[in-house]
Amino acid sequence: MSNSCEADPDLWFSERAEDIAQAKEACGFCPVRTECAELGKDEEFGVWGGMTPEERRTAQRFLVIMVEELNNARIRRMHAEGISISAMARELSIPRKTLADRLRRMTGLAA
Repeated sequence: MSNSCEADPDLWFSERAEDIAQAKEACGFCPVRTECAELGKDEEFGVWGGMTPEERRTAQRFLVIMVEELNNARIRRMHAEGISISAMARELSIPRKTLADRLRRMTGLAA
């Protein structure tokens, strides 16, 4: 069984809004959508995993922000629990100085 993009690959690289919408719709049912999105994450052209280049960039920025927020929440929790900076740095795999600087910015405290 072939995927829609294999049957009509030009559709996924069209610049026409109608073609882009059709490609994105077909991607919604594709069994390899996740893998395709990963393959196309650095591509400048085409619909990959149901996303245009701008949508892929937005998704990547969102992911980076979410990971950063999760790390910051962990740092705040660990700090509130009184865990030492050295122990936090080991658990988070962050250099101690980097963590101390981040904690200083986050809390306004000397770390």
